[in-house]
Amino acid sequence: MKPFSQWTKQDIEEEFGISSVQDNPTFQAWLTDIQNVSDDEANRLRQLGKKLRIHVHDWNEEELKIYFIAFLLDFIDFYQPSYRPFLERELSVSYAEEKRLWGIVDFLVASGTQFPKKPVFFLHEYKKQLDTSNDPLGQLLAEMIAAQTLNSRPHPIYGAYIIGRHWYFVLLEGKTYTESLAYDATKDDIFQIVGILRHTQLLIDKIIESDSQISVA
Repeated sequence: MKPFSQWTKQDIEEEFGISSVQDNPTFQAWLTDIQNVSDDEANRLRQLGKKLRIHVHDWNEEELKIYFIAFLLDFIDFYQPSYRPFLERELSVSYAEEKRLWGIVDFLVASGTQFPKKPVFFLHEYKKQLDTSNDPLGQLLAEMIAAQTLNSRPHPIYGAYIIGRHWYFVLLEGKTYTESLAYDATKDDIFQIVGILRHTQLLIDKIIESDSQISVA
């Protein structure tokens, strides 16, 4: 089968029988039950947003990752004893006879130390503000469905994709997915982006802890 980079939203919906929904309580709680950033953090984030606003049309994907996304992610401690972030890692899973999902994932949070085991959160970076030659939502959903297949029990899979300054958060739960409106990282939306990512870490804590308790039992 084709890699993550070649999937479209329509392909994913037809192949895996998933559909989009707008009203999802789990999704709403994820995006709204967030804490405010401190005054010091707000000042640092405004400077980071200003940097993005100046360069967003000039940076390629690697520059966007190194000069902006890496600094933003430094506000969230995804490094924990039972899980950690991974960059540019291969993910592969068989989902039917002679069919598999596979590819290189930009950023994911998963259990494991040297290699990702059970992914929970994905971040898909997309290089150009105006480039629509590919389908970042379809690519992200392909990665999230692979994670859903790899996990031993059902729970939501969290993700986001980035187009230039805009962040879109996506939740996959069962056979439905929900996508947010755009958060503009060059504006005060950047505070909400950090708040959502921090809330994501708390949700990951609960998922990993629950998985550990089931494994022990």
